[in-house]
Formats: sequence, structure tokens, C-alpha cells
Amino acid sequence: MKHMMTPWKKRKLIKRFSDGFGKKPDTDYYAGDMECIRTYYDACQKDDRDPFYVDETTWHDLDLETLYKQINTCQSTSGEQYLYYMLRRPMPENIYRHQLGLIHLFRERSDIRIKIQLLLNKIGNYRHIDLTSVFHPKETSSFWLVLYSLLGLLLFISVLVAMFFVRALIVIPMILFVFNPLFHELRRAKCEHEIHRVNYCVSLALALRKMQKWKIKELDAYLFDVYKHLGPMRAVLRSGPVMSRMNSDPVQAAMINFFMLDLVSFEILKKRLAKYHDHFLAIHEAIGRLDASIAIASYRASLNRWCEPEIEYSSIQPTMEAKSIVHPLLKEPIHNDLTLEKSLLITGSNASGKSTYLRSSMLCALMAETLCTCTCENYKGSFFQIYTSIALSDDLQAGESYYIAEIRSLKRILDAQKHDGFILCALDEVLRGTNTIERISASAEILKALDQPGTLCLIATHDVELCSLIGERYQLAHFEETVTEDDISFDYKLKPGPAESRNAIHLLKLMGFDQSIVDAAHSRADHYIKTGKWM
Repeated sequence: MKHMMTPWKKRKLIKRFSDGFGKKPDTDYYAGDMECIRTYYDACQKDDRDPFYVDETTWHDLDLETLYKQINTCQSTSGEQYLYYMLRRPMPENIYRHQLGLIHLFRERSDIRIKIQLLLNKIGNYRHIDLTSVFHPKETSSFWLVLYSLLGLLLFISVLVAMFFVRALIVIPMILFVFNPLFHELRRAKCEHEIHRVNYCVSLALALRKMQKWKIKELDAYLFDVYKHLGPMRAVLRSGPVMSRMNSDPVQAAMINFFMLDLVSFEILKKRLAKYHDHFLAIHEAIGRLDASIAIASYRASLNRWCEPEIEYSSIQPTMEAKSIVHPLLKEPIHNDLTLEKSLLITGSNASGKSTYLRSSMLCALMAETLCTCTCENYKGSFFQIYTSIALSDDLQAGESYYIAEIRSLKRILDAQKHDGFILCALDEVLRGTNTIERISASAEILKALDQPGTLCLIATHDVELCSLIGERYQLAHFEETVTEDDISFDYKLKPGPAESRNAIHLLKLMGFDQSIVDAAHSRADHYIKTGKWM
């Protein structure tokens, strides 16, 4: 862990934390970092500890990794991992209230916020540490503890015997004075990663104990139930982290080398961690929640438009209402409203704003349930399980076509309807991977199947035929563009009713296609509209 903080460094950090609050983070991420950050989420998902998580399709559709990086100002490994977990797990009401209270506390009390940030910064952020192996330990053998202890004890006894009893045995301690340091170096290098992990866990527990000693009543109100986990770990707290030669005087460093005291203490701590793994898990989550709440409070302060959502956890029917929604990842977003009492079918041409509207709306709902924060003027909605099917691609490694990927994505939403809970889903260009006749026929039936009492859908499509096929089941809205003889423009504003403009062919002219091609295309389209047949 990090060394003692000098007064100069402390003042510098306080200024950095104070000036950085409300600003987007400038954090470096290297290859493999996100895989490490998500390890706590992966472990929770394997344990099935929660009923619903945001799946991989939705995570990628909404570009939630980029959103995470815009929020993440966490100072600790636990904070980074817990913030990621939060973004993938909509919160039940009791946890939501707890989380909201912490965000308020850190927004209003900069003194408490900075005090915690200084403490967590001292612990440090080491993304490569796999904390989940501590929280879910395997059975550990005592072999190495016994071996280290025996080697150290043998050296000690052999020195005593050679000095006071049989001088001829001096060769034994001489051999051990060479062997033990070499063996120590070999084992220390082998165990370095595990030692780092054990030390980090001990530092988390020590940090929580320090917070307890602060006796800040506003903070204690949120940590009271967690403090009880410190009691069973008194032995761990007394021993502290595994000793290091770097922080030792020459005599102590020599004792560590010859008698392997650091490896002995490591084995003892590792066994204690395995014994108290549930307590360390609670401490990890508590400190992670504090760190993540500070990051969310800072993110709120960085936004030009945001609100605190009103989530109706006990609503009888699914509803969602949001005013002036903006996309949180766009620099100059256009705001739109959304009112859902039944599903919404959106038509319009390419580049008119349909996909962005879907993403903005779904992000708004997801951020409400995971971050207690929405990028809109006000938000009121039911508690949803959220799914999207927006930015699919061919899975070349699996040998799957785009169409197969589409129907798998749609099937998972239909399967989710069989379980309890309201569903909010967004689909962009349903079944675009197949021909027109089959696409429209199958899409109409899928949209009818999605139209269930507990489900709200946002569907974007080019296929205006769907408006007449399933329009009575869905609200209808559209985006439109303004086309002149030599230009096209979009206002990206949602309007009621189906799209009526036919501008795709006119775009051929704007892009310089020969007029004969444009005229022939218009003629063919007019004939189909009148007769229902292609000429």
C-alpha cells in the first residue's frame, strides 16, 4: 500500500479533490483494466445474488462503458468495482434510499467527502487485484506455513546449538543463512500478487475502523450496520498488513530474509481472510459504495441538465414519463420528451434521430434505477428490467449471421416476459437482417407478442407498414426531415403520428445520382403504393 502522506502532498490532494469535484475525470485506462474492474460484478452474477442484471447486449447498445468512464472518479479498487456493479444492477427500494442519502451527504458536506477521499487515496487503487478470490476462498493448505516456520525455527535452533553446544555443527546455520534468503526470494516473488491482495483487504478493514473512530454522526448513520463486521476481525486489525522489507530497518529486513517472517504472517493472514471472508465482503461493499457515491455526486455536479428521479416501486401498471431527455454522452444533445402508458412505435428516415432517441430514453431509465440520477428535467416511472436490441452485428467467431443475432436478441426479451417484474425494452429496426416481406410479417407478430400488460417497448423502424398492422396496440410517433432542392436538414424532435414523408429517393438526387434514376425510382414507388405490386 502507499507510504505515509506528507503535509505538502495532503494539501495538494485536498486541492485536487476540491477543484475536481463536478468535473469529468481524466483517468487512464489500459488493456485489461475493464476486465479487472468488472470482476466483482461477475462474481455477484455467478452467485445469482440479485434477480436482474443489465445484460451484455444492453451494456454495449447503450455504450455504458463510456458512461462509466465519464463518472468514475473513484479513489479505490473497491469503489471502481462497486460503481461498475451499480451500473449493471437496478437497485431495489431499500438500497436506492440508502444510496440516495449518501449522494446527498457527499454533495452537501465537502469536508466529509474530502476526508474519505484522502483516506481511500492512501489505500490506493490497484485494478489488477482480484478481490473476489478473497471473498470466495478455496480451501487452503497449511503446508507453506509449516515449511516457512520450520525453516526459520531450524535456523534459530541451529545457531544456538552451534554457539553453545556443538561448534562442529556450525555448517548447518551457514547453509541455512544461504538457503533461507534464496528460498525466501523465490517464494516472495511467487506470492507477491497474493500478498498484495491480502494487504489491500486488511487496509480496507483498517480504513473502516478509522472511519468509525472519526465519530461523524452523519457518516455513522450509513455505516452503523457495517461496523459490526470489524468485531470478529480484531486479530487481523491488530496484526495489520504483511510486513515489508522496504519499510524496515536493516536489522529487521535481515530477520525477515532469514526467518521468512513476512511469508509466515502472509499465510496466517490468508487463513484469517478465508475464515472471515463474509465480513471482508461487507467491508468491501460498504467502502465501494462510499467511493462510488462520491463519484456520482461529482458526476451530477458536472451535468448541465439532470434531475432526481421518482421511481414508483409499487406501481400496478408500468408507466414512464420524462421531460426534456438528453443523451449524456453527446456534447450538444437535442432534448425530447417521453410519455409511455403503452408501447411506442417510431418511424422516420435514416439519420433523423430515432436511434439516438431510443438510447437517450433507455439511458434515462437505467440511470434512474442505478445512479439515482437522470439526464432530463424530471422523471417519473415504474421500476423496470431494461433490455435493448439496437446495435447488433454478425458474430463471426460463432458463425452466426446478423439475422440469427437479431432473433436471439429478441428471444431473450420475450423469455424475460415470463418472469415477474415490469420490462422496458427498445428495439431498433426489427429484423433488418432479412427480406422485406418476411421482415414486416415477422416484425408485426413479434411486436404483438411484446405487447403484454407488464411490458413497455420503444420500437424504431423504417417500415411504415407496421403502423397500420399493429398501430392500434402502440402509440405512434415519428422523426422527420426537411428536404429542399439542394439540401436536407433534421430538427431531431419527436412528433406525434406516423411518418408521412418520402425522402429517401430524393436523397439520391442530392447525392448526385442521374435524374433518370431518381424519376424511375419515384415512378416505381408510386406504382407500388397504388397497386400493391412492383412493376
